[in-house]
Amino acid sequence: MICTFLCATPLIERIYAADDVFKKADALFASENYFEASIEYERVLFFSGSSEIRAMANLQKAQALKQLGAFGKARNDLQRSFHFRGDDSLRFEILYQYAFCSYMDNRSDEAFATLLQLKHAFGHFPLHRYFLLQAMVLADLQQWDDLRTHLELWITKYLDDGIFLQNKLVKYDEILSGYEKVFRMDAERARLRSTFVPGLGQIYAGEFGWGLLNGFSQLASLAAFGVMAYNGYYIASFFAGLGPWQSFYFGGIRHAGELAATNKNNRLEDLQTALSVFLLAVDAYLADN
Repeated sequence: MICTFLCATPLIERIYAADDVFKKADALFASENYFEASIEYERVLFFSGSSEIRAMANLQKAQALKQLGAFGKARNDLQRSFHFRGDDSLRFEILYQYAFCSYMDNRSDEAFATLLQLKHAFGHFPLHRYFLLQAMVLADLQQWDDLRTHLELWITKYLDDGIFLQNKLVKYDEILSGYEKVFRMDAERARLRSTFVPGLGQIYAGEFGWGLLNGFSQLASLAAFGVMAYNGYYIASFFAGLGPWQSFYFGGIRHAGELAATNKNNRLEDLQTALSVFLLAVDAYLADN
């Protein structure tokens, strides 16, 4: 879904002669032979003496690589066109695609910096696509307050509807409110709780069942130790009672930390997904209105 909204960009209009140097590469791209198209665009770039054609070939090669999912390679190739100082619309597209590929290559810090540069240099351009991509980047960086401010600016810029804005901000706050405890969840805190109260670390991590099981297992092993020791079975009580209790105790501490770390990551991934769906819905609504 993210690629559909952010990656589908129109080809920049060309004003070259009928024997367009991009004809073969474009035909390969249109027939979905993206790897071959990327090679052909690279050939155009290598042999052309025009800086504008070279920049456009590089941009189109990046588009082909994006279709292959090679966002890192596309990002690296786009760096070659940073020196281009020709047509503003082409420069805008190069920077935007670099930011997008950086985001898709898990380099949100670079994407954020590039978007700031793009906004500063091309503030006179329509920035509708920029708003959606920056929202995605802010969500990935977990800058929740900045994202809320950005969301407010985004909506008010494209839609003069205070009720819609308020409803969307409330929805955004609802998404975040369910994860406030998750943000504070810490594996070390989970281990510390299980150190003093068996099973409490698992409950802290959001796994009530695992907490009860671990606590009950330790109580049962201690009870077995006490009963057998009381009846004079000292050796058996050590191996059948105290030994298992020690395993349950230290294993429970380790398990609580692992659960806390795993659940926190899973919840944060769920939050990212919910925010992405929400932001795409906002973008689709603004685009239609």
